[in-house]
Amino acid sequence: DVTVENLTSGQPLSPPLIAEHNRHADFWSVGDIANHAVAAIAEDANNAPAISVLGKVRGVGVIQTGVDEGASAPAPIGPGASQTYRVKAEPWQRLTLLTMLVNTNDGFTGLDSVRLGKKRTVIMARAYDAGSEANNQLASHIPGPVGGNPFVRAPEGELVRMHPGVQAGVGDLDPAAYGWTGPVAKVTINPVR
Repeated sequence: DVTVENLTSGQPLSPPLIAEHNRHADFWSVGDIANHAVAAIAEDANNAPAISVLGKVRGVGVIQTGVDEGASAPAPIGPGASQTYRVKAEPWQRLTLLTMLVNTNDGFTGLDSVRLGKKRTVIMARAYDAGSEANNQLASHIPGPVGGNPFVRAPEGELVRMHPGVQAGVGDLDPAAYGWTGPVAKVTINPVR
């Protein structure tokens, strides 16, 4: 069971992409260029390219959009809320998770190839900037509730890095309403049999 708790007060998290894979498969890393599949999630909460393309990568066992236990369809994780996903995985494989901070241009959080074990693991996940879209913070470029404008881009061409957060005086976002400090999500991996 993988539980994702949204620690922000104004950033819904998109339904996460969850992948179980071996050590040879790699989806994203800080300091690398975000591939198309990762950029699609970070910019528009669009998991389809990742499922289609990365699902064919050698070493990937399971790749799916998370559906909360007891729910029938994927749904965003609201501020302060949590969802739990059941993932079929083998011990000692890896878990990658990606979810967009939907009131940003290309902000996301998640796990990068976390090794699965037999004990409960808790990870405090920070926010990352995909580097694929400029952080203009304009509602016209944001897919989340603050803008409602998916698939509008301001290309940037930078590397994946820590997200600087919502900046005062830039675009339409108020840091008091949409900003964060510290980790943005708490991810708990709990092995079940």
